[in-house]
Amino acid sequence: MSFIPPRPAALQDVRLRWWRFLRFAHSWMDVLTQRSYLMLLGHVRLPLLKLFIINDPVWVERILVQEPARFPKHRLMNYALEPLLGGSPFATNGDHWRRQRRMLDQAMTHARLGLVFPLMGQACAAMMAQLDTLPDGGDLDAEALMTAVTADIVFRAIFSVPLLGADAQRLYEALSRYQRLSQRALALRLFRLPGFGIERARRRQAAIIRNHIGACVDQRFDNVTTEQERSGADIVAGLRAAVDPQDGSTLTRLEVLDQVCLLFLAGHETSASALSWCMYLLGECGDLQDALREEARGISADGIPADTGGVWRMQRFNAVFKEVLRLYPPVGYFPREATQDEVIRGVPVPKGSELLVFPWLLHRHRRWWTEPDAFLPDRFLHRDALPTEAVYLPFGLGERACVGAGFAAMEAGLIMANLLSRYRISGEPQWRPGVVGRLTVRSDKGIRVRLHRLT
Repeated sequence: MSFIPPRPAALQDVRLRWWRFLRFAHSWMDVLTQRSYLMLLGHVRLPLLKLFIINDPVWVERILVQEPARFPKHRLMNYALEPLLGGSPFATNGDHWRRQRRMLDQAMTHARLGLVFPLMGQACAAMMAQLDTLPDGGDLDAEALMTAVTADIVFRAIFSVPLLGADAQRLYEALSRYQRLSQRALALRLFRLPGFGIERARRRQAAIIRNHIGACVDQRFDNVTTEQERSGADIVAGLRAAVDPQDGSTLTRLEVLDQVCLLFLAGHETSASALSWCMYLLGECGDLQDALREEARGISADGIPADTGGVWRMQRFNAVFKEVLRLYPPVGYFPREATQDEVIRGVPVPKGSELLVFPWLLHRHRRWWTEPDAFLPDRFLHRDALPTEAVYLPFGLGERACVGAGFAAMEAGLIMANLLSRYRISGEPQWRPGVVGRLTVRSDKGIRVRLHRLT
């Protein structure tokens, strides 16, 4: 029998408007109905705007790939993330976005991923040393573990220095609070309600993160020249050495800070979300762990890939990770804006409407997937059996697809290979996580597992 992991119950009564607002303020998943997983086009009228949910792959392709300039990121995305990410490419549009993305692409080349691979290995070694101090079979918070190691990895990859101890905990807590506050702030804005001090509170949390990262950026600018950065291996070196091919300009100190804040959020928060769910799912599937361990030991004697090529050869794990991303895509929806009047599937869509391309719904849509709520990694071992690319988009599609997709896949393979080389993961008895949608898809009460040392 297929394993069906948790998902939020679909909303039954759509008439209770204020109740829906309260549910949305907690998690956007809580206002989805059963029809959301069956429809090709949905429509919600809110006080601030008209919102359309796009589950038609033809229109997904058109919005994200064919005509992205006609459907830019919606202004509410900038509202949600600007305090934390500034003018980074994630939430901006137009010429400003294009210039930022050109520079970011240079810093995130595959060649540079090879250079930062040893830094990832150092972070994994630190994680394993910490785990070895814990009692065998003890209860473990998988979200806290994965947040810590992915934050350490991305910090080492960006700055060549670790992020450990009190600093890591402080940033983790600030980001968690920022997510909760931003979901509430967005709900209040959509329903035209006063902010009740939430805006100031979330900006305070964003400042904690930006101030810490900003100090690291300042240190590099003050102590290392751009010429010296050209021979550097980390991502800040790549950002400072990047040159815009159109006008010959380089990134300013503030622009580097914005890029680094984006990479820190995307490089650890989204990865931590996916890897936490991966640990939960593997904890429920012991036989699958054995298969992954055997595959890894066929690539390296100790079961830990020695280079990027070893990670890419872990085909079964890559299929597992893709299935995790299908069931729990870290970014649940991509908001776009109609810049002119449209007609989508025969329905008039006024200029200024928000269009939501929804990986969470597309990945579980009854029309596109067999057993959409089941955990079936083998489906990704048979590519001809998969539906069109436009209904599987954990990293987005088109020119705005996530620049860190390769980084995320590489760190996921390396982290899990390290864990499985020494431990067996089991689920926590009588415990089942809830699922919430905020900036990322998380459990509402953490993810509890147990780690048992292999003999």
